[in-house]
Amino acid sequence: MKKTFTSLIVSALVLSSTPYFASADDLSEQKAKNEQKQQENQNTQKKLESSVNHEGEKISKTQQEVNRLDEALNEKMFAVEAKDRQIKATEAEIVELGKQIEKYKAKLKRQEELLGDRLRVMQENDGNSIKWEEVIFGSKDVGDLVSRVLAGKSISQQDDKMITDYQNTQKKLANAQAELKDKKAKLVTEKKELKRQQAELEQQISERNKRIKELKKQKKKFETQLMDAKEVQQILIAQEKAIAAEKAAREREARIEKERKAQEAREAKARAEAQAAQAAADQAAAEKAAVEQAAAEKAAAEQAAKQAARQKATTNSTKQSTPTPAPVTPKPAPVAPNPAPAPAASSALFIHPTSGATTQGYGSASGENGYGFHNGIDFGAPVGTPIVAAATGTVITASSSGPYGNHIMIAHQLNGKTYTTVYAHMSSLNARAGQRVSQGQQIGALGSTGNSTGPHLHFEIHVGGYIYSGTGPANSVNPMSML
Repeated sequence: MKKTFTSLIVSALVLSSTPYFASADDLSEQKAKNEQKQQENQNTQKKLESSVNHEGEKISKTQQEVNRLDEALNEKMFAVEAKDRQIKATEAEIVELGKQIEKYKAKLKRQEELLGDRLRVMQENDGNSIKWEEVIFGSKDVGDLVSRVLAGKSISQQDDKMITDYQNTQKKLANAQAELKDKKAKLVTEKKELKRQQAELEQQISERNKRIKELKKQKKKFETQLMDAKEVQQILIAQEKAIAAEKAAREREARIEKERKAQEAREAKARAEAQAAQAAADQAAAEKAAVEQAAAEKAAAEQAAKQAARQKATTNSTKQSTPTPAPVTPKPAPVAPNPAPAPAASSALFIHPTSGATTQGYGSASGENGYGFHNGIDFGAPVGTPIVAAATGTVITASSSGPYGNHIMIAHQLNGKTYTTVYAHMSSLNARAGQRVSQGQQIGALGSTGNSTGPHLHFEIHVGGYIYSGTGPANSVNPMSML
């Protein structure tokens, strides 16, 4: 983890303190500047180690606090769950006791109905089930006395049993009612304890969420402001190569275009000369045809006059007129058509890299996401929406690391100036470093990788090479002014 932080902090200081490609068109001068920057990076790396370790320890400490809170939360959750189960068991016991009490009450009611008459008899006999004087003095003989005594004794035993059962039922009812009262009191206590534990749990969850938010904010700010130092150096080298390759490609295209225009000029000149020669020949032919036509018309006129004179001499009664043939108009010489005008070129240097509405514009930001200046624009669209190159250029880097997530940087040479475009948070990449791409060619798909809160394309335009800054525009420009 510390190694990652080290590379990130080095990157941040390199990016914020050492701008590069201020004049990318002068490659030899830029190369010397890049070498100087690389040397400066190596000299400052040791000094940055302590700062990196300190930042890493701060984040690590917060992470450890979150881990401890998670452990305490787990224990508290188990305790709350156990208390909840205990309350549910007590509630079930209360329900069961209630059913038993109802049964005892019903049983007592039946026993009271059975004992009703016997209790009245016992009351009349001073608590005895039998009037023994009637048994003794009402007997006819000894045998009858014995029978009556045995019967009385059986009745007395039955009465005693009924009374004992009744008393037992009363006792059970009283015990059940007392237990029910205790259970209800226990339930009230347990619910209060559960409420207290739940309040503690909510407080711990709130504290944990606060720490998690803190941790995410630290990490997001840390990762947003920092880039890997090695990656920065690789971008420097790749950017130099890409700009040189793009300039060479543009020069080749310019030579090809120049040769094409020269060839077109030669072909146009040849066509013009051929057309002029053809026009001269057509003009000579037309003039000859006109002379021949005039001679033919003159001969025809003379012939017609002679014929008219002969006819006039032979007959005076009938006058005939010979129609004069219509004059023949010579055909005009063909005129060479004017060449069609070439279509006007578009004044826009870049096209929109994807579809979708702008979800965040270029300019000052709140700092909540780790930067105080948003040096690009965000286009919101579904994941997988195609992303195309905003202009023809050479890919500097196609990477999947850092706050940008999956991202591509492209070097452009437009109207003799160097530009760099950045496409960030993509779900997939369809181009590789060093590849030359055409304007409108798909280079990836929209996503939400890196430091992203939802599917969108973060798009930047830099005049010159790429320079990162989280606090100001650096050499970036508002893309909307150039699309």
